[in-house]
Amino acid sequence: MKEGEDAEKVTMSITLEKLETTLLAKVQEIQDRMQHTDNAEELQKLGTTLSGLLENIERTRKTKKA
Repeated sequence: MKEGEDAEKVTMSITLEKLETTLLAKVQEIQDRMQHTDNAEELQKLGTTLSGLLENIERTRKTKKA
């Protein structure tokens, strides 16, 4: 493996870690908002957003393992 490939792997790993951290923070924000609303429409939108965030976390973790 070349030196450039190693650097690229490290950069990708750091980027994926930062992305996962950001996504997890957003999940927490959505969860907090869901706990403090009684509006059914807003809950549905938040649920859809939460689902998308969780899917992206799963993809990020799969990419990190590859």
